[in-house]
Amino acid sequence: MSNEVLILIGVVSVIALLTLMIKGKVHPFIALGLVSIAVSLSAGIPMGKVIPTLISGMGGTLGSVALIVGLGAMLGKVIEKSNGADVLASWLLDKFGAKRAPFALAMTGFIFGIPVFVDVGFIVLIPIIFSVARRLGGNMLVYALPIGLSMLTVHVLMPPHPGVVAGAQVLNADIGLVLGLGFVAALPAVLIGQTFIPFFTKNNFVSIPTSSDLLEYQKLRSQEDNGLPSFGTVLSMIVFPLVLIMLGTVTATTLPKESVVREFFSMVGASPFALMIAVCLSSYVLGIKRGWGKDQLEEILNSALAPIAGIILITGAGGMFGKVLDASGVGKALADVLSSTGLPVLLLGFILAALLRAAQGSATVAVITTATILAPAITTAGYTGIQAALITAAIGAGSMTLSHVNDSLFWVWTKFFGITISQGLRTWSILTTIYGTIAFGFVCLMWAFV
Repeated sequence: MSNEVLILIGVVSVIALLTLMIKGKVHPFIALGLVSIAVSLSAGIPMGKVIPTLISGMGGTLGSVALIVGLGAMLGKVIEKSNGADVLASWLLDKFGAKRAPFALAMTGFIFGIPVFVDVGFIVLIPIIFSVARRLGGNMLVYALPIGLSMLTVHVLMPPHPGVVAGAQVLNADIGLVLGLGFVAALPAVLIGQTFIPFFTKNNFVSIPTSSDLLEYQKLRSQEDNGLPSFGTVLSMIVFPLVLIMLGTVTATTLPKESVVREFFSMVGASPFALMIAVCLSSYVLGIKRGWGKDQLEEILNSALAPIAGIILITGAGGMFGKVLDASGVGKALADVLSSTGLPVLLLGFILAALLRAAQGSATVAVITTATILAPAITTAGYTGIQAALITAAIGAGSMTLSHVNDSLFWVWTKFFGITISQGLRTWSILTTIYGTIAFGFVCLMWAFV
């Protein structure tokens, strides 16, 4: 099947998916499943391999996402029920003020997003977002967008995140240079990108969920602050799993394979294990130690799981759709067409990563695939170490753009905050493209001086 036909199938599938969900009001899980089957058959995948391909895509996504989302939700619920999220929110508002709350959230996401995978950090920080939003009121998007976008920016541009690390290795770029140059591109992208958010929140309003717990807490706070967990205690419960994950990453890149320390942290620094420890520790420190009974704790942990069942299924279905697009050859077709255009290598890397991201949903896959395609030309062209690092950063910037319905993070972000698909496309999808383009602009600026 020709590249043109495959690309056409990919475009039509995305249009069909959006039409089903937005106009037809079909449940996203069902819509993703139906379109995935249609794409499989249209692209020539044998009927006997259609269902195995779907299962592979869903299983591969849920294998990592389900544990992280489930444990992250438990940790978040414990922090929320202990009023810990509101303690952190109070600190943020006291330090930065109500007018700068979105900026405070963006910087929180930027810092927390450096050592940990975006899904993990995002889910752990969700209670803080809700608490700040509930206290200040207004549009949920004002608080949800800054932190989500800043964490994604860091995720695609800075090691130790897997996509950019793998891309750097493929292109023989120095990790230290990629880290430094990625930071130089990421920070202004977040700071400048934030100025665009009000233009998209003005005509897109999402109500802030109310909570009986919040109302009860506000009554308590109006009387006294005694009995509330301290800022340091709550912060340590959030930072603890992030530190473990960071140590796992650092030891994996700095210590030899036979090292016992590396082996140890490869286990405890794995995201699911780190979150499991954090859930146990927070349950004791924020719950049992402060008077919760075993039955109360069990009820709180159970209450965290029910709301995320739909999120997990939809996230898995997004991975299923991305797998089908990849297996059908749509991504490869895009790569083949673009690689023969003769575009400058920096621009080519950005565009190719952006289109691959749009086609299959994963920023990590987009970076690795793009780097693999461009590697032969880059390694033989005699680029300097700094230039190779900048090409890696350009690819990372491209992989941030065009996040939509086949991206698992799109579903996590929209469903947790009660944002509709159309609102997500009008805000998140456009802003990820703006942030990625700004980052690419700074990469080009640095390129001009090397």
